[in-house]
Amino acid sequence: MKRFTALIMALLAVLCACGHASPDSTEQTSVTEQTEPETTGKEEKEIKSMQIIPDKKFETGMRLITQKDHKNGDAIRTFGKTGFYGVPVNLAKTKWRLAQWDSGPDLSECMIETDDGTVTDGKARTFSYDPAEDMITFRLDTSAYYGGKPAVYGDYWPHLLIEQDDFGFRDLDRASREYYRCSAKSIVLSMDIRLGDYTETPVDGDWVRAAQFLLYFYVKGINTNDFCWFGIQLFDNRWDKNDHYIGYDGAKADASGAMIYSIGSKYVYPGESLWKNGAPAPNGDWVHIELDISPYLQDMLEHGQADGYFKANTLNGLCLNGMNMGWETIGTFDHTMYVKNFALTSYPDGIG
Repeated sequence: MKRFTALIMALLAVLCACGHASPDSTEQTSVTEQTEPETTGKEEKEIKSMQIIPDKKFETGMRLITQKDHKNGDAIRTFGKTGFYGVPVNLAKTKWRLAQWDSGPDLSECMIETDDGTVTDGKARTFSYDPAEDMITFRLDTSAYYGGKPAVYGDYWPHLLIEQDDFGFRDLDRASREYYRCSAKSIVLSMDIRLGDYTETPVDGDWVRAAQFLLYFYVKGINTNDFCWFGIQLFDNRWDKNDHYIGYDGAKADASGAMIYSIGSKYVYPGESLWKNGAPAPNGDWVHIELDISPYLQDMLEHGQADGYFKANTLNGLCLNGMNMGWETIGTFDHTMYVKNFALTSYPDGIG
């Protein structure tokens, strides 16, 4: 898919997302845990797991997707001479990209000098990573983009998100690939999340006025050309606890036609969420997310098969191989999201 703003219009202010990003082989950490001994004296069961998001701590740096216009496509450049740890960036190994589509002046032309862990124009857009806290910050102020004008039907949505187009599945050995297959018994998303500063500026004539913070994993066919935007609804200013969204990316010339399956926020947050007293809760407490996405992958497959979409017959023919996460907003907002301890851990044989 070329750009993911197209799918937003297809959903008509219900939900959106997509992305693309940097290739390369994946760096992995394999974790082996053991359960408590059984009282019967049987041998302990070995639980094999792997955190499958490559370069979770941004050790290979970050590349910036520039934004000229929708006709010329996207150029790509690094945001400086060093990465987040003050060391030179090896472009051949850099896995992450920062997308700033439709967000005003190009960051590549107005970026200011700051610490190694921050990309910012000093005004409207800031992305940073704090390795000591394992914390990511996404701050986007869309006022510079809209300039007091209403966001009308057909407008593009400002974005600030991180992405990887390819986790490197095809470069892995056979044993490691098992962790990325959608047929793994358990695949657990975990993170801590907090809504920071949040200001909404109503403008007469706004079509939607929606602020969304979304996470999408890319489900791809192993031996087929299957593709699905598999999403997790982390924040939407229009409602607190909503249900799944299932649809197809369309309505614009550059739309992918791909399936969109997005897990409803009421399943992501069975308890406390980023809302309080019927409204978004800025500068509130950290909220912990622990979600096994495996049952939802099965539901995705069944819906896609019913619509004649998937060529793969089972989840074993599909893998998780890419992602994006961040703000997608239409209307005038100044908002910040913090994410800590972000991980996706696969247990091919189950947790226990």
